[in-house]
Amino acid sequence: FMNTNSKILLVILILLLFSSLYSNEIKPGISLLKSAVLPGWGEVSAGNKIGYVFMASEVLLWSSKFYFIQEAKLKDKQSFNYAIKHAGIDPSSNYDDDFFYHLSRYDSYGYSTGGYNLFIVEQAESLYPDSVEQQNEYIQDNAYNESHFWEWEDNDVQYDYSIMRKRILEYNDYSQALTGAIIANHLVSAITSLISSNKRKRRSEFGIFPDSKMNINIIYSYKF
Repeated sequence: FMNTNSKILLVILILLLFSSLYSNEIKPGISLLKSAVLPGWGEVSAGNKIGYVFMASEVLLWSSKFYFIQEAKLKDKQSFNYAIKHAGIDPSSNYDDDFFYHLSRYDSYGYSTGGYNLFIVEQAESLYPDSVEQQNEYIQDNAYNESHFWEWEDNDVQYDYSIMRKRILEYNDYSQALTGAIIANHLVSAITSLISSNKRKRRSEFGIFPDSKMNINIIYSYKF
């Protein structure tokens, strides 16, 4: 089922399509809306071939965005399975992003050297050097229990996992950047279509037409 935004977009597309089919007049406002919805549409309607560049850019940008989204999902699944195999995490648990970040940085969840909980203890002592009660409260609020167990086999496999997580972040960043590029493509195309349609509207028209009595009529007009 379509959501509200999809329905609104569909209605706009239908209205613009019928406007194009039943009117030969170049309307700058309609051209702008066309390119705002589909980059290049307004330019092509106004006879400007640069519209095909915007259309091609839209396809390329969306294809690239889809690629990075899929790659991020693939790496996420690979890294999860990798951590199950080499760090012993529970495959049935639902972990948040903070857990995966800590998983990539610490040797284990525990209190041994290189462990995340040991880091929490040291941080608690640093934050509250004069209060054991506050230290214990901080540790209780931030330390992991056995439900978040992990222990890497060695530093090499942990490093490999951290690279996988880094790639996921990079792919997500690329996807967000492409979203900005897609929005820019719509905006620039809308402005370009407005300029193109205004120029087309002002263009002079010249024609020679016979009337019903076969008299020759010469028509010349220039739209300001």
